[in-house]
Amino acid sequence: MSELVKRSIKALSSIVNIATGITHPLDEARAKELFKALRADGEQLTYDAIEELALANKWPERHAKFLAELAERIGNGGRVAIKHPRDWGEPTVARLKAEIASGKA
Repeated sequence: MSELVKRSIKALSSIVNIATGITHPLDEARAKELFKALRADGEQLTYDAIEELALANKWPERHAKFLAELAERIGNGGRVAIKHPRDWGEPTVARLKAEIASGKA
């Protein structure tokens, strides 16, 4: 998996209440926006990779599975409705790409 996907899941994990996963509508919107932005950037979003990253970032197993299912659906071109847009996905991916390019940890 790419460094961008790794950092993206870490960023999502830092803003979402991982104990409840993406059950809150604003957290769900952030996750959807993030995955859509990653897919638009050409990143592969596989169930196994996202589940592994979520678990590594201390997500409870059931929430990690749900996040992985969502990522895979979006990664395969599935449509999702974002009911509460946060304008978070694209700016976050752009920021993380800049950090990677500059060598920031």
